[in-house]
Amino acid sequence: MTTTHIPFREVPYLPLKLKMERRPDGTILLENGLPLKAHPPHMLAPLVKWAAERPSQVWLAERWPEDPSQAGWREVTYADGLAEVTRLAAAFLSEGAGPDAPLMILSKNSIDNALLMYAAMWAGSPAVPVTPAYALLSQDLVRLNYIDRLTEPKFIYVEDGAEYQRALSAMNLDGRLVIYSRNAPKVPRAVSLEDFAGQAGPAVDAAYAALTPQTVAKYMLTSGSTGEPKAVINTHGMVAANSKMIRSVWDEDRLDAITGGPQVMVNFLPWSHTYGANAILHNMLDWGGTMYIDQGAPTPQRLPEMLRNLKEIPTTQHTTVPQAWAALATALEQDDALAEVFFSRLTSMAYGGAAMGQDIYERLQVVAVRITGERISLSAGYGATETAPTSSNVHWPNGTMGLIGLPLPGNTFKLVPTGGKLEVRVKGVNVTPGYYRNPEKTAAAFDEEGFYQLGDAVKFVDPAVPEKGLAFDGRTVEEFKLVSGTWVSTGSVRVAAVAATGGVLSDAIVCGLNREEIGLLGFLNEAYCQRLAGAPLPLEDLVRHPAIEAAIREGLAAHNKKNPNAAARIARVLLQTSHPQADLGEITEKGYINQSRTQELRAAEIERLYSADAFLGKFLI
Repeated sequence: MTTTHIPFREVPYLPLKLKMERRPDGTILLENGLPLKAHPPHMLAPLVKWAAERPSQVWLAERWPEDPSQAGWREVTYADGLAEVTRLAAAFLSEGAGPDAPLMILSKNSIDNALLMYAAMWAGSPAVPVTPAYALLSQDLVRLNYIDRLTEPKFIYVEDGAEYQRALSAMNLDGRLVIYSRNAPKVPRAVSLEDFAGQAGPAVDAAYAALTPQTVAKYMLTSGSTGEPKAVINTHGMVAANSKMIRSVWDEDRLDAITGGPQVMVNFLPWSHTYGANAILHNMLDWGGTMYIDQGAPTPQRLPEMLRNLKEIPTTQHTTVPQAWAALATALEQDDALAEVFFSRLTSMAYGGAAMGQDIYERLQVVAVRITGERISLSAGYGATETAPTSSNVHWPNGTMGLIGLPLPGNTFKLVPTGGKLEVRVKGVNVTPGYYRNPEKTAAAFDEEGFYQLGDAVKFVDPAVPEKGLAFDGRTVEEFKLVSGTWVSTGSVRVAAVAATGGVLSDAIVCGLNREEIGLLGFLNEAYCQRLAGAPLPLEDLVRHPAIEAAIREGLAAHNKKNPNAAARIARVLLQTSHPQADLGEITEKGYINQSRTQELRAAEIERLYSADAFLGKFLI
């Protein structure tokens, strides 16, 4: 079924504008012609604003945690949220909060996590959100200890003291305060969140007044795929401006009228990463919306929870990673009741973190049209931890995957001819001043004009009509040569190959450096493949199932027919019997596989891929 002739549901984007300057050396400067809307000086101002204007509206909600006797959602209004944040800020100040006293956060997304994070920033202490995997899954705790030494937090928050006891025991906690929500840890000094309190008064007011756009709000950690994680300085001004950059391309009054009130999101993206923390959590606060904290995820164990929440809460916007969209597409195809709720208030869908195949979009639209009679625009955003994060997005009704759109108001793109491609660099109000305690990497990250170098290549969808936007054209650091000297664009091949399998593969590692042909280490979409096999088989059986092999062969054969050249043709596949491991750096918090790190860790598998041995799970195309 084709849906291209079906109209989009109204998306109230402002009229598209673009400013372009071409330099004699081929460099192109791009700016958005729309003005950046006025933004607050820091990240706490929106909480104060909405507590005054919408005191009874729900700000944050989560399922009652770890308590079967409680049903439904725990909710915090804007007024109650402000009262809690100021209470906790007073406690931080009484304990010596300030720019040299960061708060390390070891917790999944939760209301307590958010309240403490905003309270620490109110008190002038930078937040250091750390992925729980570094503390819970790591065997040697090397990355956690490195981050600890780098940022030297004065405060450490753990959601569950017992759960994080091993990690805490490996840290030097002298002179530090551990704050916990439940199960007191065995440490020199600990206090429960409930008992960590102070009185809001002149000191709290003074701390708020002292916040400026230049005040450090967070140290956001890169995933550390090459070497140790870097602590990206996020100032209050960067993040506060980025929320308004995103909304400077919307007619916000019209959007609220269409959706019937403030914006609502249900989201699981981790706050230890810039995408979930800034583009989702803080953007919803700045918007005055309601954020439902989702403890689900697109994994076999957590997918039912993700679907339960989306089936219960009608969202006005939904933003997530391609892996989650793939899982959601399958669920929507099977469950009309879920689809009825999901599409009921939805004005737009978006993805980020990795490129997404056109096949997922088409499957979503078939369901949307069947349920609503309309298509729902599915757009992409683009950026990095260093850009707070969104530097561009597709701000027009969109049905084409792989685009990164055009720059948002407030920053400038610099497209530099490099190796036959256009390398993208960015400068603007959302760009970091650098890496904490790392002047060498800070200097290397910026060019001679002060543009941050993202390490990506882009291309115009239509060079004759630049208003159609930019498309991702691969990581400049991930391209490689075959032994013939042919260049392979990893990103382009990966997206096309995964899309060609129609949902069988969730992701792939593109191999072939100094080899004669391209091969893939393939990762199966487990839920989709179980449906294809007709039984809930384990992963080690799915990789050997004839129906799975047949589907991959058919899809990649069609891909090769369209792409017969050596730079894109897939010659062989080895299906993996284990999913990528986040703790090992194979998969980032953005939800995509790190190509170089995974190849390093699975070097033996690559040798098997290119060996002459034949066995189940490996096949030539």
